Amino acid sequence: MRRIGLVLTVAAAVAGVPPALGARFPGDLILTTVHDGPFEAGGTGTFSIDVTADPASGGIGYPTEVTYYFPAGLTPVRASGAGWRCRITAGSVGCETRDLASPGFQLPRITVGVTVARDATGTLTASGRAVEAVAVPTGARPATATVASTVQIVPATPAT
Repeated sequence: MRRIGLVLTVAAAVAGVPPALGARFPGDLILTTVHDGPFEAGGTGTFSIDVTADPASGGIGYPTEVTYYFPAGLTPVRASGAGWRCRITAGSVGCETRDLASPGFQLPRITVGVTVARDATGTLTASGRAVEAVAVPTGARPATATVASTVQIVPATPAT
């Protein structure tokens, strides 16, 4: 019997339902990213990050935090979005907002500018995570989403 209870608790937490409350926790997030690549070695590029409330969810009703990590060869130099407070630390960008979104609606876009190392080559993958920043009941989880984006790095164009 103990095992069945554990399975039910895990299934409820995965479904976004706090087992102790028996009510739906505000739903999942959808995190997407695009870039204007391929990027040129020694150049610059831009990533756009979107956070949307899953259409099947209860919407985004809490502050939301996005953290996006860049690999060696891509250095974030600016990050902004209407209603977002962003900070850049070594190799990552963290942004938070108190904006809310109804199911299926998107929060304002975050735009991140990067510089590309002169010796960067091949493909580089950046990744991120969004989470609703709220304390949740034991056994529940906040709405979250993850994403990864791979960009091709091309050699610098020789000056003519």
